[in-house]
Amino acid sequence: MAAYGYSFVTDKAFSAFARDLEQGAWKSVSIAKYDVPNRVPTALLLEAPKPVIWKVRALWSITALDDALGVASAAALAELDSEWDASQRALHLFLASEAESKEPAQRDAAVRLRGALLAGAGTEQTRYTYDAEVDYGWHQVAVAGKAPLAADVKKVGAGPHLKRIEEATEALAKGLGRSAGQKRAVARSKRIREAVAACTSAFNAIHDDIGWLIEHTPSGKHRELLEALHAPFLALLERSPQRAPAAAEPEEDTGEADAEETAPSEPAEMESTPG
Repeated sequence: MAAYGYSFVTDKAFSAFARDLEQGAWKSVSIAKYDVPNRVPTALLLEAPKPVIWKVRALWSITALDDALGVASAAALAELDSEWDASQRALHLFLASEAESKEPAQRDAAVRLRGALLAGAGTEQTRYTYDAEVDYGWHQVAVAGKAPLAADVKKVGAGPHLKRIEEATEALAKGLGRSAGQKRAVARSKRIREAVAACTSAFNAIHDDIGWLIEHTPSGKHRELLEALHAPFLALLERSPQRAPAAAEPEEDTGEADAEETAPSEPAEMESTPG
């Protein structure tokens, strides 16, 4: 596939291109049936019109880049951690209250949940590192959703509290740049590099596809539509000129290089061996 210069587009320029995909000819291209969070729509992309596939691919690559760019802001992480801590304290207080219930079965369920889901006196987990909090939150959600604790969760009505913990944990994990199953976050710089490379690949593919169709479409409304869809991509490249590498200054010809080439090479020193 030809490279059109998208490798010179900056991360911010790729991110800003999302606006171009909601204007002009692209505005009428609806992707509502396909733009789902898990990126596996029930409506088959194989059967979607070409412009829909182009828009989906471009926007999904931009979304992944935006996620990478948003990672690791200290202020944002502090806010996410504050909500995570609050969700833990809320569960602690709720179970402490349920542990005082008049109903023995409900009281016993709350006690079991406190022992399985909370650390220390009930809020020790709020003093963990961000990564450890994510691990702990995922553990809480996992064990609470399986037997035997699932029945206790239902018995005391702790479902909403665990849902809050799950949402707070997922948000904190996303802020750290972690996905489910990752032990630790990938470095922000690496995430951005990989996301920019994915955008470059996607935009090259879209550009190549539209260009090929324009070349093989006769004059008329269909070709005009393709050209209108292509225009923002061309404009993006114009805003991101290719930067030629700095040329090395020519060295003065002293004749030494020719002499070195023709001079016999010195024999390599023999490795000494002990006598």
